[in-house]
Amino acid sequence: MDRIKIIKELVYSADERFGDESFIREYAHKQFTDTSYRTFRQRCDALGVWIQEKFPNGVHAALIGSTDSAYLTAWFGIQCACCVSVPLDVANSAEKIADEINRSDSEILFLDERHTDDLAFFKEHCPKVKYYIQLHQPSENTLFLGDILSLYEGRKPAGMPKPEDLAAILFTSGTTGLSKGVMLRNSNLMDNATCEPDQNYHGNKRLTVLPIHHVFCFTCDILCSLWYGRTLCVNDSLMRVMKNLKIFKPTDATFVPMIAASILKRMQQAAEKQPDKLAVGKEVFGEDFSVIYTGGAYLSPEIIKGYKEFGIEIAQGYGMTECSPRICTGVKYSPQPESVGRVVPGCEVKIVDSEIWVKSPSVMKGYYKNPEETANALTEDGWLKTGDLGYLNDGYLYITGRRKNLIILENGENVSPEEIENKFVTFEPIKEMVVFEHEHTIAAEIYPDPEYVSDDIKAEIQAQIDAVNDTFPPAKRIVKVFYRECEFEKTASKKILRSSIQNA
Repeated sequence: MDRIKIIKELVYSADERFGDESFIREYAHKQFTDTSYRTFRQRCDALGVWIQEKFPNGVHAALIGSTDSAYLTAWFGIQCACCVSVPLDVANSAEKIADEINRSDSEILFLDERHTDDLAFFKEHCPKVKYYIQLHQPSENTLFLGDILSLYEGRKPAGMPKPEDLAAILFTSGTTGLSKGVMLRNSNLMDNATCEPDQNYHGNKRLTVLPIHHVFCFTCDILCSLWYGRTLCVNDSLMRVMKNLKIFKPTDATFVPMIAASILKRMQQAAEKQPDKLAVGKEVFGEDFSVIYTGGAYLSPEIIKGYKEFGIEIAQGYGMTECSPRICTGVKYSPQPESVGRVVPGCEVKIVDSEIWVKSPSVMKGYYKNPEETANALTEDGWLKTGDLGYLNDGYLYITGRRKNLIILENGENVSPEEIENKFVTFEPIKEMVVFEHEHTIAAEIYPDPEYVSDDIKAEIQAQIDAVNDTFPPAKRIVKVFYRECEFEKTASKKILRSSIQNA
């Protein structure tokens, strides 16, 4: 079928094509709850009518919560009202959430019970917000989504957005500085969701694990499921990923590398007692599982190799919020494991002074009310400067570092900290590591793995540092090592905040 360019149209098309098939599958109290494509569209319509009644000229509506049927109804109900969704990080402080509500000009706030205690704070500090709506249960001084859906059941909202109309403002968590509101049009998100050909995905079961405010999750799990006709299986906690793999028996999943590495470690530990690694892989992922797609951070080729030993394919992709997000897609069987995947159809990539530039229909409109940063990121002829360093080879993209993290030593030598850090990704004694400049030389701050058993863990780490140093020229060798007693602070996509380094 022809590609769709509007999110509201996608909701309606999915209902027409897949009807009573299961779109969302949740598990609680030892039983499944399915929401069909038709029921989902009807709920989105009901909410859309309420929004249009209250805001006939449109509205920005913020959301705080996790992936479930209620949250997705709110997200897409906003779209069916031809309005703008502003998903926020549920893990953020009330102060940061209030700041992003205000900077996005949101006038509705959907929230779950985790931030009910912050209502008084929001009401004091977010004067533009006119309605607070609880997603899951009634609460004093708020509206309840369930009541709205019941009251407006069977009604349809008016109008259809244009492809170029703004659909969402997503705040980049960023590893430095103030978050920026990325403006994504309907056409941006829909181009990214539909750019890859359908390889008979209809009926597949996708386990969605990542935070819903993260565009990797939203596009690749939610929008793609609506487009292809997959069942979206909701993982309710990062602590229960392995349990939910057994419960839902999915065909595929999206992880960030940190989750992938954690599960691989658990399988390797199991293999010490059960030497049949293929059996271990099937025990963890199930008979129907096909592939893991990763993004958000670097995936070591050693992890790809490790999963293959257990009969599990894992494919690395690459993107950024500003590109909705996919620039490269992971390719099953990882023909180029050192790469971050194959450039997606319709996306142009070029290298300018070692930096990756991108042009595609998925590229953002700009940063909300931030023309200076928009001008820094987008050229006049539409190229997005990613800030990442790398090179292209035969359609596959390779990342060598991040421009803003580049270390320039006194002798003029450029050192990419990621190039050094990646050498330690699969080294078990190190849980987390950041390389930085210290007194004009290369240093590392390390959080040792507290679960690793060793008579002298620091000696093991130093021996590995010495071995890696031998593979680098003098300018790239780690000279000083600092140890820390707790994990680094991270963004929602589990990237380490380099500003949290204690000894920089």
